[in-house]
Amino acid sequence: MSSECGILMTHGRRISVLYRMMAMMLLNTLLLLIGLELAAGAVLTIATFPTVKGLLAQVTGKPNDLVSHYRALPYYAEQDWSSRYWQEHQLALKKSYYPYVIWRSPAFTGTMLNIDQDGIRQTPGAECSPDAYKLFIFGGSAIWGWGAPDWGTIPAYLQAELQAREDRPVCVINFGENAYISTQSRIQLELMLETGNVPDAVIFYDGVNEVLAASQTGQPILHQNYAEIMNRFQNPQPPLISWFQSLNSVQLLQQVMLQTGVSGNKGNAHHPVDTDQLAKAIAQAYLNHCKIVSALAETYEFDAYFFWQPYILIGDKPLTNEEQSMMTELDWVLVMDPELIALFTATYKRIESAAPTHQNLYYIAPVFDGVESQLWIDTWGHVTPEGNRLIAQKMLPIIEKQLAEK
Repeated sequence: MSSECGILMTHGRRISVLYRMMAMMLLNTLLLLIGLELAAGAVLTIATFPTVKGLLAQVTGKPNDLVSHYRALPYYAEQDWSSRYWQEHQLALKKSYYPYVIWRSPAFTGTMLNIDQDGIRQTPGAECSPDAYKLFIFGGSAIWGWGAPDWGTIPAYLQAELQAREDRPVCVINFGENAYISTQSRIQLELMLETGNVPDAVIFYDGVNEVLAASQTGQPILHQNYAEIMNRFQNPQPPLISWFQSLNSVQLLQQVMLQTGVSGNKGNAHHPVDTDQLAKAIAQAYLNHCKIVSALAETYEFDAYFFWQPYILIGDKPLTNEEQSMMTELDWVLVMDPELIALFTATYKRIESAAPTHQNLYYIAPVFDGVESQLWIDTWGHVTPEGNRLIAQKMLPIIEKQLAEK
């Protein structure tokens, strides 16, 4: 009996030792994982520093920072406000959910860039008193003012020019939002009208986002990043997977794969389409948009102007070396493949042909023809403040003519 008890005690001690060893291994593993997670978080933070990003780009031969591209352009390198602007630009790019139009910018206060609580970018000098001439301007990031301080956006230049010519206050409101297509802008207008906020005139400035959004899905009207947003509702990630993907170590691994090219991701994905048919559908959808807004304008008694914007692929602007190199050097942001180029070309031709027969639709893609200095800053349709000024100057006589007839 005593020998059996001894055997049991020996087994018990062995099991106890084994449990302690397993517990120690688990604890050490947990501490190691926590340490790796903290280290990965630190690396991710350090990797956001411009100097580190630049070093990674040199080592791997793959660019990874769009803001570094902008800062290096000759135009911005010569501006004393450039560094501060791009710093604020990065901070202001966050998006918040907004009813019906899906997203808008949250409030932001800076020295170069300011956004109010409704997601509206500031237009310096706007005087929105009850007796003011009120002009709403809609569009994507080109109207919002990507690459420009508050004073250098298209709405800001129109505000200054109109105020200099009018003997009453002028209130230009910049409803531009990054990645918006005309349908989202029209809904934003309808929301304003629904609350009784009726303007004297509206401007829609569109084109590039209409083509880019349609290239993602193969059909017009759908907003950009449609599949990604749709999947959040139709195919939500299980909580465990969402938690796993939020880990610093997983995000760091994804960044390494992206930077080294292992992930295979390159620019925006394009949906395979019949180019001519899609271009026709995009153009028709935009003409329908103009018709709907014109009907609203008649009902609510405001003027409506539609401007089809310029694009780096279209027209006869002599491209600088920097502008030419964007076609290939920015392919990690937007792949300028033959299919996308053909879609831009075909869509722009259709709008150019339709504009003369559609009231208040103006095809201003050639606005930069003959300008030798650098205006384009990327392949998304963004230009320097000087480019914005030239666009505003193109719009101004059209608006003034309408005002003079009243």
